[in-house]
Amino acid sequence: MNSYTIRAAILCIMFCGSLFVHAQEMDKELSDLATKLATLTKDNGKKKVSVLDFTDLNGAESELGKYIAEELTVNLVMVKKDFSVLDRANLRKILAEHKLTATGLVDPENAKKLGQFAGVDALILGTIIPKSQKITLTAKIITTDTAEIVGAAKAEFKEDDTAQKLLSRTATETKVGDSSSDSKEDRAKVVKTFGDLRVELQSLKIVNHNEYLLTMTLTNQNSKKSIWVALNETPGGYGAKGHITDSSGYECPIVNDGLSGIEHAAQFVDYGNQSPVFINAPRVQSIHHRFQPSLEIKPSDSSIATVKFNSTAGKQPEPGLCTLQLEILLGHDFIPGGGVVSVQNLVTKLAAE
Repeated sequence: MNSYTIRAAILCIMFCGSLFVHAQEMDKELSDLATKLATLTKDNGKKKVSVLDFTDLNGAESELGKYIAEELTVNLVMVKKDFSVLDRANLRKILAEHKLTATGLVDPENAKKLGQFAGVDALILGTIIPKSQKITLTAKIITTDTAEIVGAAKAEFKEDDTAQKLLSRTATETKVGDSSSDSKEDRAKVVKTFGDLRVELQSLKIVNHNEYLLTMTLTNQNSKKSIWVALNETPGGYGAKGHITDSSGYECPIVNDGLSGIEHAAQFVDYGNQSPVFINAPRVQSIHHRFQPSLEIKPSDSSIATVKFNSTAGKQPEPGLCTLQLEILLGHDFIPGGGVVSVQNLVTKLAAE
């Protein structure tokens, strides 16, 4: 190898390494910002929030603003605070149905309407401010009943090539009945329906160097009754059942405590006045399937959930087409101690990025 080739290789490594560090910096800042916003949301007693696209000082939208809103939405779900997050796809549907615009939600009357239609009691919106090769984000939490600012936070990261390109791409505001303006991040990669439950798999990303992160939206298609959802437990109750099989055939199980926005639950049988026992107990005469804990999804509502899968034994996660397998517990009633449940098997192909 000649000296020119060696110098070129070194420069390439330095350049790629710099891009990676910048991308890491932006992701870390967004993660930290989500943690601050989650704490403020919880401290103010808010129960359901939605994240709007970030804009520039003139209120103009960009692909970077959409990306920031998407990342904050997922990070807020992962923080596991005592509130729920309205997913962005559902937000767009509500806006279209009631002829509202995302930018118009800064108006107190429009914000109040969204609160009534979607059960949202707070909105998170923010501003992107480029300055001196850096990008500063200012985020505010406003209530939907009075439009009062109840919390604010800031973040800052270097303006790398990716951020510049996203910032330069103007995003067209969503029009009534028009889904063509949906950003790539918001579109579901795979959609599965199990009775009243609609499962939209939004993305499968490689994170933390050794994990796959699945983001999905769970929607109750029943307009009158709630449904309850959980992931089935492994035998012995050591976590949720399910795995990712990567393109090389390697299986990656769900990470212990790797669920956010959804719980894992055990099925057990009820003997009336006697204590319940696990479903695989011998000599069961009549089995009444129950599960606890579980996520309640109200009529026509939706919830975002994330699941992490661990690539163990030092094997690096691989991008490309993977096979996903989950066991979903679905119930249509809930009584103290659990509810009657059916097991839904979700098996599909999904590309990891």
